[in-house]
Amino acid sequence: MKGVNDFLPEQTSDDTDLGWGDWRDDNPDTFYLENKPPHWS
Repeated sequence: MKGVNDFLPEQTSDDTDLGWGDWRDDNPDTFYLENKPPHWS
């Protein structure tokens, strides 16, 4: 007999960074460098 776990994935595609419209980069500093405040030029 099969259970719910056999049919449903643990995480759906819309529950990921890409599903929320975000991007993922290997370098965690990229986000901060691209979104720095204007007075930090």
